Amino acid sequence: MKTESVIERPGMGELQNLAAAAAMAFSVYSSVAQSWQTVDDLQYVAGQSAVNFGLTVAPSGVLFASGYGYDSAGVGHGLVVASADAGNTWSAPLDDSVYPGSVTRHDNGIAADPAGNLYVAGRYYFSTGNFHQYVRRSADGGGTWATVDDFAVGNSIVSPLGGGGITADGAGNVYVIERPGDAAWTVRKGVGGTSYSTVDSFQPSASVAFGILAHPTAGVFAGGYGQISVKKGSSQAWIVRRSVDGGVTWSTVDAYQASSGYSAEACGVGTDVHGNIYVVGRAIVPNKGSSIYHWIVRKSVNGGTSWTTADDYQLFSSGNQVALGFAADSSGNLLVAGWASAGAGMGPFHWIVRESVGGMGAWATVDDFQDASNAMAHAMAADSSGHVFVGGQGSPASGGGVHWVVRRN
Repeated sequence: MKTESVIERPGMGELQNLAAAAAMAFSVYSSVAQSWQTVDDLQYVAGQSAVNFGLTVAPSGVLFASGYGYDSAGVGHGLVVASADAGNTWSAPLDDSVYPGSVTRHDNGIAADPAGNLYVAGRYYFSTGNFHQYVRRSADGGGTWATVDDFAVGNSIVSPLGGGGITADGAGNVYVIERPGDAAWTVRKGVGGTSYSTVDSFQPSASVAFGILAHPTAGVFAGGYGQISVKKGSSQAWIVRRSVDGGVTWSTVDAYQASSGYSAEACGVGTDVHGNIYVVGRAIVPNKGSSIYHWIVRKSVNGGTSWTTADDYQLFSSGNQVALGFAADSSGNLLVAGWASAGAGMGPFHWIVRESVGGMGAWATVDDFQDASNAMAHAMAADSSGHVFVGGQGSPASGGGVHWVVRRN
């Protein structure tokens, strides 16, 4: 880690000691309702952009966050940091990765397998030549990292929507989505987390996967977009695909548009304590001559066989709303995070979290956060103490560019 880092942070050993000392405080904290608060605000170097794109809670209870930050020379670093005390304190970077001569970003999510191995996904690229997507693995709680997959995806890449692009199943296999610039849906599997191959290539063009989940019993689910037939040809639709045999075969289990012929895309996948499956994203609904993206949450109670829309939300009567992450807390409450903007693809941006109490109640907005004029949520995770964490980016009023932000309830 360079000495020009903005924030001095303790190492993991110091964090473990802090966690033990604070256990009583956390017990009290989790027993009462809390409002949302920012628990991490990070830049690698002051004034240079940094963004969080992944959160996971390991079996040890340690929270890991991944993303990227730029140094003073404009070089992007893939970063992983950790908190052993529910976000109150954070480590120095446990992984600070730069592929020589490239921009490197851990921007496709982070996951932990049942044995506690960690996997972070991202990309690196140069001014010319192929973009690469990669998976890095730590078998020692984040102490050391090694690249276990490096996959060339052509000379461009589809920008990430959300940080849920990697997942691990109960056997320790890892599934990761890739986003090549030619928009060819790609899912790769790492047997035992280390031996990777492509297991799903759905439609050769105009299709991209964004989110993936290894469900404990119902299989592996990938969500994104693809093309479906409509009256005048084809149109982009929200696509969910499932494999019930460990990635050997796949089938499309949901092809959805909120309005026929208008684009939709799935961005994140999650599950609740009852095993119900949730896919979140956005879909265009025409309104008085304009096309408005609605925030969409869809639910399956039967392992992906059938789906219903659980939440269709607009903060603004025009513009863009998108749901990107899903989490269920230890009390069974369901939460979805993303962002909304008043203009089509333009700011100001609102960081949005919506909740369904007990998974049965109506959805309501519980966090509408603006760090100055812009904030966007990308990733979510929940711990066993009732906390839900949301990660993304903000732009504080004091200036200094984009900040890596994590908020907690």
